[in-house]
Amino acid sequence: MSSDHNGKGFRERLPWTIAAIAVVVLAANLLWGQKSEDAGDGEALARLNERLDALESAPAAQRPRASARLPGAMGDAGAAAGSLGDGHGEPQTPEEIAAARDRQLRELEAQFASDAADPVTGPETENILVETISGETMAGTGLRPSNVDIACKQSSCRIVGSFDRMGDAQDWGLFYITAAGGNVLSQTQMVFVPKPDGKTEVRIYSNRAKG
Repeated sequence: MSSDHNGKGFRERLPWTIAAIAVVVLAANLLWGQKSEDAGDGEALARLNERLDALESAPAAQRPRASARLPGAMGDAGAAAGSLGDGHGEPQTPEEIAAARDRQLRELEAQFASDAADPVTGPETENILVETISGETMAGTGLRPSNVDIACKQSSCRIVGSFDRMGDAQDWGLFYITAAGGNVLSQTQMVFVPKPDGKTEVRIYSNRAKG
């Protein structure tokens, strides 16, 4: 088997390898962002595992570009909780889900605003995150955000991008935090914000990994 063929096979497998890792990251994010453990969490993770099993058993040609997408906002503890229910067996209304998302977004923005500026190492981390967007790994997903804004402070980073579809925003968010790596970002939460023009803005809030 030639080295060219091996390289092609690796590139074809790479996005699915990232997706598998991203599932683990998603589970960790949900558990970290949502302190209470109720029946809804278990059901969501069970559905997640079922979708992953189905993906792995399907022929490559029938696989969707990305998998493991929960209803609502993936990685967004408030919105994900709303789509599953209120902890008492009653699903929340769209208005309640939106209110929970907005509340979480305000909290995350306040935390990021209160973080101290880091003019020494912040720009270096920002450059790494910018290069990750255009790197080979992310290029293999076929997804690219518009209106990108990346800012890093002393302890945290915020990554913002827009997509035409919610599903693309969710897929890209999972791929991106996995591609960036645990040596750059940790304890990530994502909020997916529907915009008036029909697009979806993904806002990623992460702690900077300790060196």
